[in-house]
Amino acid sequence: MTSVGSRPSAVMLVDKPAGCTSFDVVREVRRGARTKVGHAGTLDPFATGLLLVLAGQATRLSELLMNLPKEYVTEAQFGFVSSTQDSTGVLIDTESARVTSLQVNAALDQFRGDIRQRVPLTSAVKVDGEPLYKRAHRGETAERPVREVKVYDLSMTRFDQERQVATIVARTGKGTYVRTIVHELGKALETGAYAAALRRTRSGVFNVHDSRPPADIKRVWEAGGAGEGVLSVPQALSFLPRIEVSGKEAVRAKNGNELLTGPQGRFCVFGPDGLLAVYARKPGAESDPARPLVVFPEPEAR
Repeated sequence: MTSVGSRPSAVMLVDKPAGCTSFDVVREVRRGARTKVGHAGTLDPFATGLLLVLAGQATRLSELLMNLPKEYVTEAQFGFVSSTQDSTGVLIDTESARVTSLQVNAALDQFRGDIRQRVPLTSAVKVDGEPLYKRAHRGETAERPVREVKVYDLSMTRFDQERQVATIVARTGKGTYVRTIVHELGKALETGAYAAALRRTRSGVFNVHDSRPPADIKRVWEAGGAGEGVLSVPQALSFLPRIEVSGKEAVRAKNGNELLTGPQGRFCVFGPDGLLAVYARKPGAESDPARPLVVFPEPEAR
């Protein structure tokens, strides 16, 4: 690992507990360090699961990692609506008819593929420079943007007829609000619904089974080691193709210049001293040069 400040660069797989914000986790891990720390994808305070925390030069990977597809497991509670679309809001019993598993399965079809979502008022999305959730906490309303998001798949894995709770696995693209899908699902069934629980289980190739609680991650990172949920930058990017360069090509990559070598799509560029950069070439454009997405000022050791 490359040491930046007092601790090494790393991608940390944190199992975020309920009741804290993503920034609370970052703050706990960062406490006492002289290294920049951030994360790659916010989780709501009520949600749990995989949060990628980035330290040192790994913070340069934030956008790349945020764009990875995500997987969530949510519990949809029917028969109620929530002011926040989740368990933290004011709940209202809709006194509606009960639903069946067949009805829920059929209704899921309309939420797959490219769909449009109105951003929740309790989200961190900024309108006029201020996060929407701050306005919500003051009891104010605001015009919320509508976004097109991608839902790769929705599948119901369990349905409790008595409790009127469905367990749903959602595989989504960046920026998709699963609690909003649940809310809209309740509207489609004319019963109301809210996300009673939400857990992120995957982000790209990263799995929550390999994550650890914040305190455990902090201990491993402080010791300067890898393993137990703490990955070096090259380890974290091992899902990308890689090429080796030397001489003038290595200098070009280190300086973030265009390269004439490399495959289509995204790939890692290694020089004699380690990982230099992440580059990309448009698919179908073999004659176009590859351009840098991320360049590391200090090579990341293999």
